Amino acid sequence: MKKFILVFFSVIIVSAFLQFPTFAAEINAKEILKKKYPREIVTLSKSTDLNGDGKKEYFLLTEAGNFFLVNSKGAVVLINTNIISDEFFEQPTIQIYQVSKKEKHIAITFEYGPSNTQFYAYQYKNGTLFNKLSIMGDQGVQVDKKGTVKQYWKKYRPEGGWDLAIATYSWSTLKNKYLGAGQLP
Repeated sequence: MKKFILVFFSVIIVSAFLQFPTFAAEINAKEILKKKYPREIVTLSKSTDLNGDGKKEYFLLTEAGNFFLVNSKGAVVLINTNIISDEFFEQPTIQIYQVSKKEKHIAITFEYGPSNTQFYAYQYKNGTLFNKLSIMGDQGVQVDKKGTVKQYWKKYRPEGGWDLAIATYSWSTLKNKYLGAGQLP
């Protein structure tokens, strides 16, 4: 009976280990950044697996307005600078969103006066990020659930005043770029 119980519990323990995949140890992106850039203070960080290799990539914004990528191999890449919202505006944001069944993009948004929103969209490729869309919406920029970027801007009338205009940008996997539609500035 003891032998049966021992075998039974051994089978349960082994099957439990086989059911749960083992994950690679996550890297500490903030510590890696601090070693290379000791004066940078991280204010926002996000992570996700962008290329489907089972390892996360890390995206860090710093107090100085620098945007860094720490890829899954631990390499630090400075992607952009001067990502700073004006005083009294919301802090910069990092968004991770799906643009196709197999691809995600990273977006950085920040605001500055009088009411402008700057938007940068990046594609991950070969261990770094490439800027694929850079737009400013003086009435805002948003990404919907389908990964479509909407730019809201003021279209000024010749006689004075303005109307709200909306441009939309959708990712084209075949052309490897965002295609604009609607009222483009």
